[in-house]
Amino acid sequence: MGLGKTISCVSLIASTLDSSLAFASSPLESVPKPASGNNAPSAAHFAGSVWGMPDVSDATSSASKGKAKAAEKLQDKLDMLYARSCRIKAKSRATLIVCPLSTVSNWEDQFREHWKGEVSVLGGSGNPCVPATSSTFQTPILDEKAVEEKPKRLRDGRQLRVYIYHGNARRPDPAFLADFDVVITTYATLASEFSKQNRSILAAEEEDEDNASSEGQGGIDIDEHGNQVVRLPKPKKTGTKRKKSTILGQANNPAEVPSALQSIHWFRVVLDEAQ
Repeated sequence: MGLGKTISCVSLIASTLDSSLAFASSPLESVPKPASGNNAPSAAHFAGSVWGMPDVSDATSSASKGKAKAAEKLQDKLDMLYARSCRIKAKSRATLIVCPLSTVSNWEDQFREHWKGEVSVLGGSGNPCVPATSSTFQTPILDEKAVEEKPKRLRDGRQLRVYIYHGNARRPDPAFLADFDVVITTYATLASEFSKQNRSILAAEEEDEDNASSEGQGGIDIDEHGNQVVRLPKPKKTGTKRKKSTILGQANNPAEVPSALQSIHWFRVVLDEAQ
């Protein structure tokens, strides 16, 4: 608190405007789809099942398990990177600021006070950056001398466009959000959209599983000659591949309700009061 973090971020944004424009104009980087891992069984897998096969499970179990865990973690990381790249729709010059709702107004005030040029704030409770007038409140003048008016500040720098992405009236359009210099949102908004995005994927997977299980149930069918044929139920599939299918299912999933914040490759992300 009081260490100048906000003003440091404002200065950083001002000093990297040209770099952010170059970043936004560059093409999107495509991440290739990761290859599936090697699921070939080892020699220890056949121990005790094939005549003459030596039991080497004790000698290689610890080493093979460690390699398998490392390979699984790497595969999951590649799958998540691929799913994220498929979700990206645009690159933006904007700095995304995630903060508590109580500090949103402080960020607005800091931009209005310290930015050299004009500041345009949209969304939230943002108002045009104009000096306050004395027509609303009349303060009694105790001194008989005339009070000199404070000279208006001359803004001759580059304009800054700020959007407050919060509330029910926010516009979840990646192309719209990408056209700002700063986007301010809250942790609650970010968590809400991320939760909604994940629920849409899980709901689609559960619906597919329900359809598959209903099709796999037994019953009686009628063949082309009008005879009754008993249909045997299909065996249920195990859920060992659930985690992997969920990660890969995020890529190009038509049932997904994507978050606009996660559909943009931001130039910079600032986490304020992250604790």
